[in-house]
Amino acid sequence: MRTFRDAKIMAKTLRSEVLARTQADLPHSAALEIVARQFGFDDWNVLAARIAAASASRIVPAVETSGPEVTDPRRATTSTIPVLRIFAEERALEFYVEFLGFTLDFGGPAGGPGTSFYGQIIRGATTFQLSEQPYDPGAGATVVINIDGLDELRDELRLRYSAMGSRVWGPAVWVPEVQEMPWQTRVMTISDPFGNHLRFSEPLDPAARAGLPRWAPGITIDRRSR
Repeated sequence: MRTFRDAKIMAKTLRSEVLARTQADLPHSAALEIVARQFGFDDWNVLAARIAAASASRIVPAVETSGPEVTDPRRATTSTIPVLRIFAEERALEFYVEFLGFTLDFGGPAGGPGTSFYGQIIRGATTFQLSEQPYDPGAGATVVINIDGLDELRDELRLRYSAMGSRVWGPAVWVPEVQEMPWQTRVMTISDPFGNHLRFSEPLDPAARAGLPRWAPGITIDRRSR
């Protein structure tokens, strides 16, 4: 189920559907106003302020029950969170949420309407924060993500890339092959649109893989499943 935090993504989807069905190019501002009214707000400015206020929350501890510990998949599960530099909010969400299957935990203008985007995304045991603010991270970071099920992840991304076409990287780039490295590890490295590199790593030793998280299948329609 989507929430008001997904308003910009919903507006983008609305524009695409209107264009596909009626050949009418609905302005982005008009789409935002429609989505704001769908959530019961008077206009986009009111909703944007609500999003900014909601984005003040950051990391929430894992949820605990009376039985075994249960981790909320929408909240950070690690105390070490890389911050990656991005240059366009919509492009970043398209790549990380729509293509890679992350969930948007929080995100919006860091200092209120009209300011740079800052947000957090989560998939499985992997948590990133994305920042448009130039004084936060530098571009060109490389992050190693140790997982089990690397082939399944590649198959998932290949299917999603086929559906999205060249919006991910462009017509000359595709989901790379998995490479076997001399140090008994299989690796697949994917670059985001901003010069950052995600190095997915899987040990060849089954015993070593047993302790690693598996990325659950990503959801590309419901960006913030509850």
